[in-house]
Amino acid sequence: MATSAKQKTFRLRCCPADADTDRCVELLSTAFADIEPEGIRIRSLAANLDPWERPPTKVATLTFRITPILLREPPGRSEWILPVAGLKGPLILDSHFLGLTPLNDVQDETHEFDCIAISGLASHPFGSWQPKGEDKSFMWVREALPRSMSMCRAILYGYDTTLLNSNSFQTIVDLGSSLINHIKANGWHLAGSKPLVFLAHSLGGIVLKEAFSMMANGDDQGQLILNRFLGGIFFGVPSYGMKTSHLHAMVRGQLNEQVVKDLSTSSGYLRNLDDHFSGLVLTRQMRLCWAYETKASPTPEVSMQPHLSSRAGCIGGTHRSF
Repeated sequence: MATSAKQKTFRLRCCPADADTDRCVELLSTAFADIEPEGIRIRSLAANLDPWERPPTKVATLTFRITPILLREPPGRSEWILPVAGLKGPLILDSHFLGLTPLNDVQDETHEFDCIAISGLASHPFGSWQPKGEDKSFMWVREALPRSMSMCRAILYGYDTTLLNSNSFQTIVDLGSSLINHIKANGWHLAGSKPLVFLAHSLGGIVLKEAFSMMANGDDQGQLILNRFLGGIFFGVPSYGMKTSHLHAMVRGQLNEQVVKDLSTSSGYLRNLDDHFSGLVLTRQMRLCWAYETKASPTPEVSMQPHLSSRAGCIGGTHRSF
């Protein structure tokens, strides 16, 4: 029986640098013998971020009208290698969106800054920026941000925030270090790289604060990246912790249990991180905005305070509605 995939977005990597959307559709329909070109819709296509990649490639986001048979089994798989005749290397299709994903290109003469969006706890790097409901065709970082700010290149950052049945042993410090490594690997410490703006939700804000604190005490490359920071918006970030009792029940005995412990309201880690980050905000005169919820949420309740050099605003919504 055919399965509809119209609500699920995939990422396609290693597209040829000279490929347009039609060429990407052609390559995919060749890779999937059961899918006609009319059943594939490319939603975005942008140059890969790696400045050292040779030959350069492009990255696409896309949807299928009908799920290809290859993608239906086994359940839980999130990445597929797709050899295509005529290409030097295979295409890589995934649904996990881990790492950095560019969503649009900007002409050199108008390109002013890059914006990296970091999702939160137990969320999906792409899906968490879509509205709730059946229609998943709109994703505001991809559609609305480049349209309203044509000088901005929109980028997603994905990392493993799964709670239930997770085999990840990364701590928040590890997650912050990984973010730094991705930023460095894609050249933001190089001369001529664009200034950075961040959008961070929930745990994503804690990871970003940790990364900034590490770079402030790190090497020259980290200092150069910090110097490129223009500002950011933090959505529902639990700077002073969150209620985690029900989360402990989900992760008890798992390797990722420490992440939940570090997010609790009694966490000494969060207090120390906030003290360090507050000093960083003041000394570097960072331009930050903090958005917080004003309605009760069925998910963890968040306790937050704005930093002295920041602007805070309330949004009439719950933690999950950001």
